Amino acid sequence: CQAEGCTADLSKAKHYHRRHKVCELHSKAPNVIANNQTQRFCQQCSRFHLLTEFDDSKRSCRKRLADHNRRRRK
Repeated sequence: CQAEGCTADLSKAKHYHRRHKVCELHSKAPNVIANNQTQRFCQQCSRFHLLTEFDDSKRSCRKRLADHNRRRRK
């Protein structure tokens, strides 16, 4: 797992978690220390972003949510 100090064995994890190198616990955590910064895993981008890129407790970053909403409005 990419989270600092995580020793989760991803070999038995779901394919999604193995592919993105993040355990289930940290993929859903409200904040995680990764790359020496407090971040959150984005469900849309499948990577960690700084907390400032999210609205409140959402799990998708503002940029991807805006793209998603723009596509829905067409």
